[in-house]
Amino acid sequence: MSSDSKLLLGLILGAATGAVAGLLLAPASGKETRENISDKASELKSDLDKKFNELSQKIQDLDGESIAEFKEKFNDVKDSVKEKYDQMSAKVKDLEKELTAKMDKMKKEAKTVEANANSI
Repeated sequence: MSSDSKLLLGLILGAATGAVAGLLLAPASGKETRENISDKASELKSDLDKKFNELSQKIQDLDGESIAEFKEKFNDVKDSVKEKYDQMSAKVKDLEKELTAKMDKMKKEAKTVEANANSI
């Protein structure tokens, strides 16, 4: 993957992660959070529309060789994003299993403590 592709991928993932973290960690009510998410989604859509139009114009201005290079970079970024998503998804599943096991253990321990307390 070229350094341009890595930079683009990093910028996209960083912006998305920052926006989501900011919204979810903000001390706001559910309604306010939903409104904030809606506003941010509208802003993001507007920005993406603008970038898409700019990109479309640049693509129209490119010659055949440049288009092939662009497609290659795009596929590199797409593959990298899919790979990162798969890795994150696997980590989330592992964490979910770990948390479930810990919760089950805590429930068993709580029952044991309760049974001991009742027998006293």
